[in-house]
Amino acid sequence: MINLKILYFFEKNRDEILKNKEILSILIYYILLFIIDYSGIIDLYGQNIVRRAINMYRRTDELNYQKRLKPYCEKYDKILDENDLQRLQSIKIPNNYDMHFLTRKNTITHQCCDNYSEDEKKIIKDISEIIKQKYEKKINKKLYYLESNKATIYKYIGNNSQHLWHVDPFNISEIYNVIVCIKKKGDISPLQCKNKIGNGYSINFEEGDAAFFNGGTTVHQVPPNNDPNSERTVLSIAFTSNEEISKNKNLSNNMCTYIEGGSNYLNIFKIFLTIFLINLILTYISGINNLSYNFIIIYFIINLIIAKYIPYYFDIGLGTGRPSSFYHNIIILVGIILSTISIKGAIIFFTYFLISDVFFFKRWVEYD
Repeated sequence: MINLKILYFFEKNRDEILKNKEILSILIYYILLFIIDYSGIIDLYGQNIVRRAINMYRRTDELNYQKRLKPYCEKYDKILDENDLQRLQSIKIPNNYDMHFLTRKNTITHQCCDNYSEDEKKIIKDISEIIKQKYEKKINKKLYYLESNKATIYKYIGNNSQHLWHVDPFNISEIYNVIVCIKKKGDISPLQCKNKIGNGYSINFEEGDAAFFNGGTTVHQVPPNNDPNSERTVLSIAFTSNEEISKNKNLSNNMCTYIEGGSNYLNIFKIFLTIFLINLILTYISGINNLSYNFIIIYFIINLIIAKYIPYYFDIGLGTGRPSSFYHNIIILVGIILSTISIKGAIIFFTYFLISDVFFFKRWVEYD
C-alpha cells in the first residue's frame, strides 16, 4: 500500500511539473537513456546492443553504406574436392529454422563451434586452412583468421528462401569473405553481386564451387528461386588482410554472430526484452505518454529529415557520417514499436539513436 501511495504521489507531481513542457519531458527521457548508453551496461562487444541491432538492419539501407562501397566478387571453380565435400556434408545441421526477417527467410544457420563435435570442429579447421591458402594465392595477399573464427554453415530451403540485397557488417575492404557450395539439391539460387555502377550479376554454384568477395563493401544477395524442392547448403568464412584487424575481437563478434544468423531465439528475446524494460522505466519517469500524438509525430518527422540530409550534404565532424533513409527508419520504428508495445515510447526511444548518429562524438557512435 505504501508503495502504491509513493507511485501515485510521484505520478501526480510528475504530471504537474511537466504539464505543457513537452521538450523537458523528452530531455528527461534522453538524459536517462544517455546515462544507460554511456555507462556501457547494455553494451554488446563494445557497442550499445540497441545501436548494434539498428546498425545491423541498416546493412539493407543503400543510403547508409553507398559511400563505402568498393565491390569485389568473383567465382572460384572447384575450390574443394570430393573428399573435402564429403567431410563437410558429414556435419550434422539442425532442423531449426532461423527467425524470419524482412529480407531473410527460410534459412537454417549452424555457426561454429559451440554445437559442433570435436570431429566437426577439426573438419572446419582443416577446410578453412585449405580455402585460406587458395584465397591467398588468388588475391596475392597474406590472410589472417579473425580472432574468433565464426565459420558458419547456411542452408536455404525451398523457392522462398532468400537473403536480399545487403552488405555485411564492417564496411572495410580488408575483410575477405568466401562462400562455398557444399551441397545442392535442385535448381538452387545463385549468389548475386553488384558492380561499381550498381548492375547485378550472378555466380552460379555447383558443389565445391566458391565465391570470393568483400562482403562489407559489395552489395550482394541470395534471391528466391523457382524450385520449391531446392536445398542450398553453403559454408561461409571471413578472413582479413590486416593483421591488426585479425586481433580485434569485436570484428569477429557482431550482432549477426550473437543471434547466430537468427537461430538463437534466446538472444533475440534478450534484445526485445532490453528495449521493452528500458522504455517502460524511462517512459514512467519522464511522462512522455502525456505528449500529444500531433507533437510527437511532427517531432519524429523533423528527426527523420535531420538523419537523412545533414550527414548526406554536410561533414560536421560528428556522428557516424552516414545518412539513413526515411523508409528504412520507419521500418526500424515499427520494430521498436513491437518491442516496446508503445508508439510514443518507441518514437522517443528511436529518435535518441537518430540524434546520436548525427550529433554525438564520432568515437561514441562511428562504425565501419
